[in-house]
Amino acid sequence: MHLLPWLTLLCFTFFNQVYSSPAQLTTRPLPLLLPDGHVNFSVANAGLGYGPIPEGFILHPDLQFPRPISESATLINIAHFIKQLGQHDIHGEIPPQNFMTAQYPEPIIGIRVPPSRRAIKRQYVISALVLAMMHMLGLNQPTFHASHYTLLWHDEEIGGLSFGVFAPSGGGARDTTSEQDVAMKDSAGAAPGKNPDIISQESGQVVETTTDLSNSPLSVTVTYLGPPLDKEDLLSTLIWTMGQASVPTSEFRFANWVPEWLEGHTRFIASATPRPRPPYMNYFWLLEALAATADYLVDHNRYGDVNTLITVDGAQIGQGLFRHR
Repeated sequence: MHLLPWLTLLCFTFFNQVYSSPAQLTTRPLPLLLPDGHVNFSVANAGLGYGPIPEGFILHPDLQFPRPISESATLINIAHFIKQLGQHDIHGEIPPQNFMTAQYPEPIIGIRVPPSRRAIKRQYVISALVLAMMHMLGLNQPTFHASHYTLLWHDEEIGGLSFGVFAPSGGGARDTTSEQDVAMKDSAGAAPGKNPDIISQESGQVVETTTDLSNSPLSVTVTYLGPPLDKEDLLSTLIWTMGQASVPTSEFRFANWVPEWLEGHTRFIASATPRPRPPYMNYFWLLEALAATADYLVDHNRYGDVNTLITVDGAQIGQGLFRHR
């Protein structure tokens, strides 16, 4: 398998669209656990269609470079990239690009395509990001490293994914919302989230508040419930869940939603607050809340059961809960 030409520059869905009542909540336990509790990357990456990974998709780890990258920064950049991709048509395509957040300019996430292609489906990029996180978490190393992966669809090379410390030549992407994005979401009855008001709670006490709502009607309240959980376990669940929440229509409303996950591992459930009028709980706002939860976990370095309360325009629309078993 050949590597894409730009590799030398490095220094470094399936989806579960549910509209259901609580009685209909079911999940399929996935045989992805290794004895040490980590995700079995080879099983998740077997092209069998587990969780957010469509059948026929495989991520091939090519190279890992000596240059370390931050685990926390990698998590945040992956989470916000998935959020941005999942809030648009996942069957639509994006051109080659680099992504980073303002908070973490490194690692830069690079997306490339072979010379025969001009773009790649968002769904494939989301799948690659999920599997790359599973792979890096499963290496049992104290630090992540700059790396490169090849994306395969039914054994055909369709793109490349890199995590590095500087951008290859080409356009860049940040976790921002363009005027075009605003117009598109407004027409659908939902405003895009940006710089949400994140209220962090610990044992019922507010310990940190960001109040800039100038760009978003969204407010996310994260409450740490405890007890402490395995960090890699929770991070795996978070990214895996974001992958599954990236459905073809992010404005699709749901009453309750439980993604497929690992039996005996941290579980996630999202529920909508019954409302007679908009705003309503949907996958667009859920992705915003999950990215905000990732920010909370990293900022506070506390990994345990957490509850996320989601409010839009002052109205509570739903909540999500990460809970072990």
